[in-house]
Amino acid sequence: MVSLVEEICSLLEAHADRDKVVSLVSYTLKLWGATTKSPPLLTASVRVAGARATLRLFDDAAALRALFRYGFGKQEGLLWGTLGLTNGLCTLSYLQAEKLVWLLDTGVLKLTPELAERIRIAHKLFWSLSAFIGLSRSLRALHLTRKILKSPKRPKCAPVRVTQAALTSTKLLLDVVHAVSWLPRGWLWGGALTTAQASAVATASAVLALVVHYHGKRLLPR
Repeated sequence: MVSLVEEICSLLEAHADRDKVVSLVSYTLKLWGATTKSPPLLTASVRVAGARATLRLFDDAAALRALFRYGFGKQEGLLWGTLGLTNGLCTLSYLQAEKLVWLLDTGVLKLTPELAERIRIAHKLFWSLSAFIGLSRSLRALHLTRKILKSPKRPKCAPVRVTQAALTSTKLLLDVVHAVSWLPRGWLWGGALTTAQASAVATASAVLALVVHYHGKRLLPR
């Protein structure tokens, strides 16, 4: 019992890990509310999602740190380095657009309906672009780890790395499906999923995020 409480505390102490839990709670409530047609559950989901979005207002420093550490991505070559840099810029742009959306939702910022709608679309577009680039880079990582697995001099952790890359790629694929579904109709499959379908995809992604988190611990030095 004590070890379980310690594990829960460890998971909730770090902002990035706590966000995974909050995301799972939010989308599970939304899926439950959409399938049972329960307004109270949908309202609860909106409240939790709002709390999560509010906490993301302070994510700029972490995003900037990741971007500075990555640099221009010269270590990955021109193509993948450019994609890595673009992904960091998309993440920063998404966070700035989200701040504007948050200000619009709270009524602090008042704009014309047309401009407000453009900001909301840009917010979803940056989210979709970041998810797509993240998926592309994850698939490359999966390919590289599978090549290492076939090597006669592969390290003992090679199978674990392949599984981790496969889990990450699957999660990011779900993120792409979910993010694009929020775009306006006519933009790929934007608006094609029902609330229940989109929530199911997001819930599956949130579950995989925790699986990736705990599976990744097998790669940490002991």
